[in-house]
Amino acid sequence: MQHYNHNSYEQSHPLQSDYDPSSTGYPSQQQHNNGQYQQQEQGYQRDDHDYNQSYDFSNSNGDNQLSNLHQISPLQLDQLQAQRQYNQQQQHYNDADEVLKQQHYNDADEVLKQQHRVARTSDNKSANHHLYPPQPNGSSSSIDMQDGSSLKNNFSTLFRFPCSTNGKALLLVIGLEALLVIIIQIIIVIKYFAALRETPIEPRIGQKQMPPYLDSGNASRAIPAYLIVFVFAQLFQLVLAWDAVRGQNTIEMIGIVAFNMCCFAYSIFEITQTKKSLSESTKYFEPEGSAELLNQSLVPLIGANVVVSGLSQCVVTWLAYQLFQEFGWKIYKKIGADPRMKRMYRAYQIYVVLIKMDFFFFVGFSIQFIYLSLTKDTDDPEYWLTIVVLPLTLPILYIAIYAVRHESRRWMTIFLFAMHGGVAYFVFKVVRMYVGSKIANYNGIKIFLTLFASLCLITILATISNAAVCYRNFGKGLKPHLLKGTRGPQDTSSATGGRVLEID
Repeated sequence: MQHYNHNSYEQSHPLQSDYDPSSTGYPSQQQHNNGQYQQQEQGYQRDDHDYNQSYDFSNSNGDNQLSNLHQISPLQLDQLQAQRQYNQQQQHYNDADEVLKQQHYNDADEVLKQQHRVARTSDNKSANHHLYPPQPNGSSSSIDMQDGSSLKNNFSTLFRFPCSTNGKALLLVIGLEALLVIIIQIIIVIKYFAALRETPIEPRIGQKQMPPYLDSGNASRAIPAYLIVFVFAQLFQLVLAWDAVRGQNTIEMIGIVAFNMCCFAYSIFEITQTKKSLSESTKYFEPEGSAELLNQSLVPLIGANVVVSGLSQCVVTWLAYQLFQEFGWKIYKKIGADPRMKRMYRAYQIYVVLIKMDFFFFVGFSIQFIYLSLTKDTDDPEYWLTIVVLPLTLPILYIAIYAVRHESRRWMTIFLFAMHGGVAYFVFKVVRMYVGSKIANYNGIKIFLTLFASLCLITILATISNAAVCYRNFGKGLKPHLLKGTRGPQDTSSATGGRVLEID
């Protein structure tokens, strides 16, 4: 058994300044002051085990225990109890420090993972160079598995999104309308081509011999083009409704109602246009004069088309009104009550709708232009120019949406230059139909092509004006609201410690 050492305890105890050595007959304070500072740190770090071992009252040596017990004064017992409490408090502080350190290490580990995920952009490194934790060659980490599946997840969100009953009803009604209208238009086109004569008519001087459905003297050749545009309009309207419900765009809901109204008006216009075109082209049908019989057989189909479009217009208008109120509340929860922010968001919604309308009118005009005029002479460079320009609408559409959502001034400038090029393109097309040596190619179709070209010009000019408004709104706080729900954390500064890799 270890015995109590008065000098060591007296020198190490933090309360020794209150201890009176004269009351116990121990050496004076001056005798042990020389070693006090050398042993101070060692004395503070003694644990309870050392004291329990020095004062072990559970040992079997009862005489020694009693003798040691009689040698300790009550003041020393109080000091021992204070020392025990001090040690327990220090142990509690040490445990708390260990917990905080472990939590800090875990947070730092997550930050490193995020930084390594962002930093994996170099093509000059090995496949596993940036992986965290380091992986052997040929292996993949959980981070890579998540990044690899993100594209699949983003694609699945295109068809899996919150949709109310009114939204599902709107998609169902427009889908049924598109299906019925497309079936009717296909039947009309089949009947039309079946009634045309197979042999071409002798061309006029200076013109090539063309089949009846391309002959410039055949006013009814525009009927297939009109029907193709009508089918494209139905498919476009279905995609527009899906995007409006998915994006909760109130302005786009208004656009759907207006667009469906235009389709309804076009179905009525189709009745008179078909009758007029067939009556002016009787010699192109076999037997000659059967155009009137064809018109009589097409009237019930065109009438059914009008009924389908009219009924769907009524239902779509009511559902759009319900969704307009529903989306308005959701937009309020998303944007807030700030009037300035609401104005900027409304400008963004109008911009998105105008971009989509630009796409429809440009594609619709190009389809008619290629079929009605350029197919007559494939050696014309304008034919191939139109074929090349048509697919460029998709990348331009993507640039337009990306630029405004990410507030990229560089891409928005590129898009505005493209829009000005579109203005020049359609002005050239309209002038070409009324001036020059190819005026005869547009006989019977000039009015409808001019209508589409004019609508394209109007929507493009409106898009340029609205794009300028959105451009001025860059950097005013709308971007975080537009990027909500997209891939990855939006506030990347907090997730990566300020190191953000963003390509605008």
